[in-house]
Amino acid sequence: IVIVLYILTEPSLSKIERDRIWVIVIISFFVIFFWSAYEQAGASLTFFAEEQTNRNIGNYTIPTSYLQRLNPIFIVVLSPLFVWLWTKLNQKNKEPNIPMKQAIGLFLLSIGYLIISIGVKDIESDTKVSILWITSLYFTLTLGELCLSPIGLSMVNKLSPARYMSLLMAIWLLSSATANKFAGI
Repeated sequence: IVIVLYILTEPSLSKIERDRIWVIVIISFFVIFFWSAYEQAGASLTFFAEEQTNRNIGNYTIPTSYLQRLNPIFIVVLSPLFVWLWTKLNQKNKEPNIPMKQAIGLFLLSIGYLIISIGVKDIESDTKVSILWITSLYFTLTLGELCLSPIGLSMVNKLSPARYMSLLMAIWLLSSATANKFAGI
């Protein structure tokens, strides 16, 4: 907050520079919510996978840690599709802007948690849900990540006045750190 106030009160900033800094600050704020929910994959969602997910395929039980491999697999498989999609939309001047990509990412995060809530709705505490529920959650979270994650560094690079780029990059990275702190809590 101090860094933001320091930068925004700089009298040499133009209105356009100040507006761009506000975009960085607002997007950095909302990204905290995305990453704090997303990072539950390494915490509460792992406990859910261990305790409340049926991981049996025949006589074999999939280790809980193997489910942590889903996100990287989805990233590798889906990244080229997203590059293709953004390129095609850009060629048609229809590529979503940075705030819209962030909104799409947050929406997909919400859909992911809606999916898992549907999976556990009305089940007994000793009942285990299908592995497809948590796989669907991870898939949807990855879709959201592919909308939101790549935008941050390029956004700060594009929107920052050169003299404040490192401080504004620090704000962006502090938003990730804050999100991980909230996720841990």
